[in-house]
Amino acid sequence: MPIDPGPTDETLLARCAAGDRAAFDELVSRHGDALYRFALRQCRSGRDAEDATQDGLLAAWRGAATWRGEAAPRTWLFQVVLHACRRRSRRRVGEPAQHAPVEEAAALEAGGPAPDERLATDQAGAALRAALLDLPEEAREVLLLRDVEGLSGEEAAAVLGLGLAAMKSRLHRARLELKAGVEALLGGALTEERS
Repeated sequence: MPIDPGPTDETLLARCAAGDRAAFDELVSRHGDALYRFALRQCRSGRDAEDATQDGLLAAWRGAATWRGEAAPRTWLFQVVLHACRRRSRRRVGEPAQHAPVEEAAALEAGGPAPDERLATDQAGAALRAALLDLPEEAREVLLLRDVEGLSGEEAAAVLGLGLAAMKSRLHRARLELKAGVEALLGGALTEERS
């Protein structure tokens, strides 16, 4: 017997527009984690990400009736959270970026990679995070949507309010900028691994 996947996102959003709180809770259950991850990478601090996600979800709840079906509900939710991140970013201009705590130290297991391998991986990861944070907002947004959150090209273009060709062009430039930034931080050219 096939498992009932439940109502579609479109149905849930329509029910939200009619004031159905349980439908909204289901949408948040389905997409909240991805929205928060996106906000965390976009806002640079956990506190701002939580606030932006909350602001975005509150705006989505209040504005559910404004959804016209031009974009998928998931895409629309990313748009709303992106706008919340942008508003929060404009408020915080001039504040130093906050650093995430080192969580990996407690999670290291005996018998894992050698210390020099862990160090190289940690340095590359730190360089990637730093280079991503140094990118212009437009470049960071498109990279996070496509390469981190895995939105399709069409979804990312819709979130950003761009045509597909413009989004692809922006993504290509952003990837080149990110690569150059990582190389500058690591002090050498990156080589692609071939299998």
